Formats: sequence, C-alpha cells, structure tokens
Amino acid sequence: MARKLLAVGLLDPGALELPEEYRYLPPELIEWSRIRRHVNRLSMRDLTAAIIPALHDHHGKVLIAVDDFTSLTPTLVAFWLAVFDVAQVIGCASQKKANVSKLWWKMTEIPIPPLTPDATREIVQAYIARQGMLIESPGLFIGHVVKQSGGNPQAIADMLDDSAKERLVDKRKIREMRHAAGVRYVDFTPVMIIALASVVGARYLAIGTGDTELYIFAGMLAAVVISVRVFLFKGAGKAN
Repeated sequence: MARKLLAVGLLDPGALELPEEYRYLPPELIEWSRIRRHVNRLSMRDLTAAIIPALHDHHGKVLIAVDDFTSLTPTLVAFWLAVFDVAQVIGCASQKKANVSKLWWKMTEIPIPPLTPDATREIVQAYIARQGMLIESPGLFIGHVVKQSGGNPQAIADMLDDSAKERLVDKRKIREMRHAAGVRYVDFTPVMIIALASVVGARYLAIGTGDTELYIFAGMLAAVVISVRVFLFKGAGKAN
C-alpha cells in the first residue's frame, strides 16, 4: 500500500523516512526498486503512523481496492481497521478466515455473480481488436474463452494474456486452452449423507430384528458407499 500511495502522491516521502533526495522528487520519478528495501525495514507501527495520517488529511475520500484479503494475518487486522476509519475500502476474498473475523464484521459482503456470456464475449472481442491478435478461427477462440472462463474476470484476463503472446493462435492452441475457472463442481454431500444414514439405519434395524442377512448386507453396503465416496469427491469436478 505504501508503494501505491507514494506513487499517486498521497504519501510524503519524509513520512517513510526516505533520504532527503527523494523528498523533492515528483512521485512518478521515485523508483520503488531503489527504496523498497528501506520501506520493508520499517516496523508496522512506523508504516501505520505514516499511512493513516496521510489518508486522514487528504481533502477527499480515498478509495482503496484490495485484490485478495484471503491471506491477511491477524497481526494486520488492527492496521486495516484503522484504514477503514479514514478511507473507503473494497476488496475480495476467496475464503473468510475466522481468525480475522473482526475485519469481516466491519465490511458489507456483496456477492458478485459471474459475467454473462454476452459480456465476456464483448470483452474478448475488444481485447482482440486492441491487441491486433492473429487468430485462425476468431469465433472458436471467443466461444472457447467464454466457456472455459465461466464468467470469471481473472480467468478471462489470464487466457487472453497467454494467447496474446502467440504469433498466431491456431485451432490446436485454442482447443488446448484450459482454466480452472471452467471447472464446475457437483456437490454430492447431501447424497452421501442420505446414503450413510440409510446404511446406519439398516444396520440398527438388522440388530433389532435379528436379521443376520440384512446386517451383513448393510455392512457390505457401508463399505461400498465409503469407497465410492472417495472416487466421487475426487471426480466431482467436471470441465465445461
């Protein structure tokens, strides 16, 4: 964050204890590679003391976008709570970890549905035109990206960036394009719960009625269900 705030001029170099030579340079001329080691040596308290006042003193509301909060550690929660008080924060997380629950309480969750096929198609077409990509079968390429991306913007960007590196995107390369976002998972949990409950019920019924054959059959069925469960959960992902 310090890097971005410094680049847009919201953070004064002096607040990061940078050498005098950087304090009079325009933000766009400060090379991060030269100061990164110095900034990384600062403690979290020093960084907080530099960043929070800078955000608070800005004449407008600062909007901060975080691409992924998933890996956030509990030691950084206090810092981000302080940021929430002085800026508008929008972020994403693939998993809401319980050890940073204080952070989730301060945020409003907004479910974001996948992009529609038409929206994805427009993005791909615009990218092809802007990059001047050579594609043997544009229709096949666009349809494949729409299908494999599953409406995930990051998946679309990944496939387009990879394809743009090719001199010519032929049909073979198009068919080889794959992305994890194109995998849909079928939840077999309810089925397995019902099956296991039925097996357990059958075993108790066999014990109560003294039916040896039913008891043996239920035991064999339990072994089959447990074995099949492993393969079902391994193969639950079905590529589009």
